Amino acid sequence: MPKTIDYPRTSYLSAWEVAETVDDTGGKCSVETCARKLNRKVSGSFKAILGSAVKFGLLTSKREMLTTTNLFRRIKNAYDKEEEKVYHREAFLHPPLFSHICRKFRNRELPVHMFDVMLVREFDVEEINAQNVAKAFVEGARMVDILDERNFIADIDLLAKATPRRELASPGMNVNLFRPDADSGSSPASPVELPEPLTGTGPVISPPAFTDDAVADLFGLSGPGMQSTTPVTLVPPLSGPNAPLAPVGLPRAATDTSAPIPAPLVPAPEAGIPPQPAHVPTVVPVAGAANDTGALYTVRITGPGLDTQLSVQEDADLLIVQALLEKIRKHLQRRS
Repeated sequence: MPKTIDYPRTSYLSAWEVAETVDDTGGKCSVETCARKLNRKVSGSFKAILGSAVKFGLLTSKREMLTTTNLFRRIKNAYDKEEEKVYHREAFLHPPLFSHICRKFRNRELPVHMFDVMLVREFDVEEINAQNVAKAFVEGARMVDILDERNFIADIDLLAKATPRRELASPGMNVNLFRPDADSGSSPASPVELPEPLTGTGPVISPPAFTDDAVADLFGLSGPGMQSTTPVTLVPPLSGPNAPLAPVGLPRAATDTSAPIPAPLVPAPEAGIPPQPAHVPTVVPVAGAANDTGALYTVRITGPGLDTQLSVQEDADLLIVQALLEKIRKHLQRRS
C-alpha cells in the first residue's frame, strides 16, 4: 500500500502561482486549463505543484477540477501587506508537518545544514523528497517571518495572538434615530417648546399646566404628578389686530373685567378646630351668558378647604355635580 504524503514537496511561491492562475479563470478550472495558462504540460512535476497548493490550503482538487479556497480569498482581499502576511503565515503552517517543526524548534535555532537528514530520521519524510521539503520549509518560513537571519524559529502561537485580524466594518447596527426603542428604558422625549404667539395669526395651544382645583383635590387628582389634560386654546379677537388674546371656550362673563372675582380658596382647618358646616350648593343663572341649548348655570360649592364653581351647559355636566355632591355626602357621614 503506497504511503500517504501529507507534506508539500515544492515551494510555497510555486503553489501560490498556481492558485493565482486558477483564480484568474474565475476561481475554478480543470487541471489541463491551469497547465495551459502556465504554458506547461500535465506532468509529474506539475502535479507535485498542484499537490503542494492543496497541502497549503490554497486549492481544492476534486475529479481533476481545481477550486480556490476561502483562505486564498482572505489573502487576496487583505486590507494591507501586514494582514496579507498574517494569512500567508496561516497557509504556510497549514501542513501538519510544518506546524509540528515550528513548535518543536520554537525559540530555538534550526539546524539548516542537516535539516534534510533530520526530516528523514525524526519526521518520517521519504529520503527522495527530503531535500525538496527542507528547501520548501526554509524558503517559506523566511518569507512569512517565522525563520530569522540567525535561523531561529519564532513562537507561532505568540505570533497568532500578537497579530489579530483587522475588521474595518462596524460590528453593530446604527440606532434608529426616528423611533425610540420601547425596551431600552430611555426617558420620554421632552416636550417641544412652542413659539410665542404672533398677533393676527392662527390659534396657538399652550402647554398643559398643573391644576390646584379643589374639586380635583377632593377626588385625589391634584398634585405635581397630575396635569390638566385640557389645553387652553388662544386665538386673536375679532376686532383689533394688536388686541390681547383671550381664552376660547369660556363664557363671556368670565372675560369681562367687571365680573366679580371668585373668593380665594379657604385653607384646610388645623388640628383641634371643629370643621365648619358646608354651604348648601346654589344654582345661579348667569346674566347675559347663553348658548344654543339654553341658559348657562353656575354651581358654586364652598366649605372647609373647598371653594369651586362649575358651569353647567349640558346634561353631562350634571353628572359631575351629582358626583361632587355624593362625595360631600360621604365625607359628612364619616365625620358624623
